[in-house]
Amino acid sequence: MVLQIGRVCIKLSGREAGNVCVITDIIDNKFLLVDGNIKRRRVNIKHIEPTEKLIQIKKGANTEDVIKEMIKNKIPVSYWKLKKENLLNNEIVELYKQYFGNDWEKVAKSLGSPGKKN
Repeated sequence: MVLQIGRVCIKLSGREAGNVCVITDIIDNKFLLVDGNIKRRRVNIKHIEPTEKLIQIKKGANTEDVIKEMIKNKIPVSYWKLKKENLLNNEIVELYKQYFGNDWEKVAKSLGSPGKKN
């Protein structure tokens, strides 16, 4: 699988293992900048598993843009992430409702937070 900006991946190691992330920038041949259901951070290429999904974002897209595109592509985002990044605004809530229905909050909360088991 080609690692490119917008590629949806699964984090394989660390406290955020198993969470979905999106490549926002390619730093060099060993490190990537990722965001999504994890804290925006630099990760080693060996610590992520790319999926077939690809979303349309610009290089270095901010967290809000990444979250909006994830929701538009029916990739749920955790309530923890929305609250921590102060993104529980009307626009994102309406997007969530549009793609996940009125039970959006239940879907978002079911993802839990990084490092904690549900």
